[in-house]
Amino acid sequence: MSSGVHYADFQIAELAGSPCIGIVRPIPGLDAEAYEGDEVDEDEDFCFVGTPHLEPDFFAQRSDEWGSGNVHACEYSCEEGDLSWSNWDDEKNEGVHWEGMDGCRTGDTVAMLLNLGQGTLTIYKNNRRLGVMMDGLSGPYCCSLGHSKPAVVCITWPSGIALIAADLDKVIWHWGALGV
Repeated sequence: MSSGVHYADFQIAELAGSPCIGIVRPIPGLDAEAYEGDEVDEDEDFCFVGTPHLEPDFFAQRSDEWGSGNVHACEYSCEEGDLSWSNWDDEKNEGVHWEGMDGCRTGDTVAMLLNLGQGTLTIYKNNRRLGVMMDGLSGPYCCSLGHSKPAVVCITWPSGIALIAADLDKVIWHWGALGV
């Protein structure tokens, strides 16, 4: 997704493993199999923010297509409601409080509205707008889902793929483009 307005919602079937939803730069050259087995501790979370030993690999996938934007991954913590983001190089912010911040419970539906014309990522909970979690976004993004269960899967949006780690028995998602 590099232009337009995009929407994704996630139903929290069970709030276990601290799920995070967000956006991440497209990194099609990343070899997901390289992070299975001995490379990643089985008790370790796989997220695009907060895994410093993986961030150089993510940043190495940078392309001119990303443009000059400084936010390469941005995540909403479903449990706490806080924000984490990184440029995978020298700047990272985890557990940031933002206006409208609110956590989730089992059964809640969390949604993201990515407006690339305005450069904003807005979060909704149970069809209620919580607020703009991040602004200043530019360039292409994919949807991402982080979870403390280390199983590597893919989510495809209309114009992108994000490698993620999730226990798919716990989280259900839907996506759709609202315009281009």
